[in-house]
Amino acid sequence: MIEMTWRQHRAQLLIATVVVAAFVAYMLITSLQRAAFANSIGLSSCLAARTRDCGPLAEAFLNRFGGIPQFYTLLAGLPLLAGLFWGAPLIAREVEAGTYRLAWTQSVGRGRWLTVKLATFLAAIVVAATVLSLTFSFWLRIYSQISAAGYTNIDRLAPPAFDLTGTAPFATMLFAFALGTLAGALIRRTVPAMAVTLGGYLGVVLPLESLRYTILSPLTKSGPFATNSIPVPPGAYALSSGYSTAAGHPVPFSSLVQVCGTPQGAHSVGIKLSCLAAHGFHVSETYQPAWRYWPLQGIYSASLVVIAIVLLGSAIWWTARRVR
Repeated sequence: MIEMTWRQHRAQLLIATVVVAAFVAYMLITSLQRAAFANSIGLSSCLAARTRDCGPLAEAFLNRFGGIPQFYTLLAGLPLLAGLFWGAPLIAREVEAGTYRLAWTQSVGRGRWLTVKLATFLAAIVVAATVLSLTFSFWLRIYSQISAAGYTNIDRLAPPAFDLTGTAPFATMLFAFALGTLAGALIRRTVPAMAVTLGGYLGVVLPLESLRYTILSPLTKSGPFATNSIPVPPGAYALSSGYSTAAGHPVPFSSLVQVCGTPQGAHSVGIKLSCLAAHGFHVSETYQPAWRYWPLQGIYSASLVVIAIVLLGSAIWWTARRVR
């Protein structure tokens, strides 16, 4: 049964291996480039020593490489491929081709047939997710060091780093695969099952991504209106900024303009910081601290894993009881 499963799905697994290998190679090359530059300008040794200001060196590094490239956001969608190309065809293609009947009339029962298939792809998910998480964590290391020193806010808590490190890749990949497997079992057609997988994935993951930073109540830091912002702790992920009274009551920007606004032309208004400070206005930042990375990862991942278990259980039950 294992040999038959390999023959049936080796193309999918080999293509996935090539994609993962290309990803790893690219990330390692770009990571080593950044590490070499950081060493050449003395940034790495400065961050390790923590005995002097590394700000100018960090600024030179960020000017050279910038932050996380925008197109890396697309990498957060890699787990979806497990649902589209592994999960959706797993049962649907067998039913479409009618090959499942041959397998079930031989010595292989439904339970063993499905168990071997699921075990094969679940093992592949564990390997692929682990490689994805470790590789991106390695790539992100220099940015995490700069963030921990307080010179940038690029760190593991911010997307897409949060989605590509820790346990999140495994959870999202498992969820996508489970969703695709159930869709294929119910619909019994590969292409429609892929479409349902795509819609279902976006319908669940996107709302969770917007909620995950508020599952644990964010912290707020405020201070007198001496500058336009209050620095959050190193490594923290800033969610929003706002204004408040000295007592901590939020106020809209229009209230600041009403109290301290000064006309500066026909269609513009300026605000004096000294006036804001005199009236006791504060500026505030809402954020998630760096130490909540693993708690947030755990809650986010556990939510997706629980849903995935329910979906896989439903797919197994439906295939064993309903597929004829």
